[in-house]
Amino acid sequence: MNSRKPALLALEDGRTFRGRSWAADGETFGEMVFNTSMTGYQEVLTDPSYAGQIVCMTYPLIGNYGVTAEDEESSRPWVEGFVVREASRVASNWRAQETLDAYLKRWNIVAIEGIDTRALVRHIRDKGAMRACLSTVDLDEASLVNKARLSPSMENRELASVVTTKSNYEVVAEGAERFHVVCYDFGVKRNSLRELANLGCRITVVHSTT
Repeated sequence: MNSRKPALLALEDGRTFRGRSWAADGETFGEMVFNTSMTGYQEVLTDPSYAGQIVCMTYPLIGNYGVTAEDEESSRPWVEGFVVREASRVASNWRAQETLDAYLKRWNIVAIEGIDTRALVRHIRDKGAMRACLSTVDLDEASLVNKARLSPSMENRELASVVTTKSNYEVVAEGAERFHVVCYDFGVKRNSLRELANLGCRITVVHSTT
């Protein structure tokens, strides 16, 4: 574990956290936020509402049951970066199709482990969400803090055109069709579509500018 490449997370207010890289190499920027779920890390990663954000998971061990395509909430992960206390080296679940670190590498998501996630969460809980930079290539704290301050703000940022479907598609109703619903995709999750389908809705999902 200690042989993994070092990584650095820097917030725009000057707070920094050193840890280890466990996914893709590189540098990424986003609004620093946290999620308190004990399970469902793949659903978090693929939730379009996290586009433009670096997500910290508060549960201390992430990745232990791997990933499977059945649990994705959209066609790809949307987080800009991923922060955990400890990344599991083992994916122990009969449904697992891939380990989490392999999945993040495949999608070129930069991730850091080995930091005090409780301290990070308390900091942004008290100070508010702020811009952050996560890097495995630049480990200079002053440089990374400056990059975080120069990165785009989430305020008034338009992301619907980024996460929306590229082409219209349909979801068939479960059982007898009772309604036809047109869903404007501003970042809809697959579970929302499944719930509508279970209620007998045939759904036409359309681009956000339709």
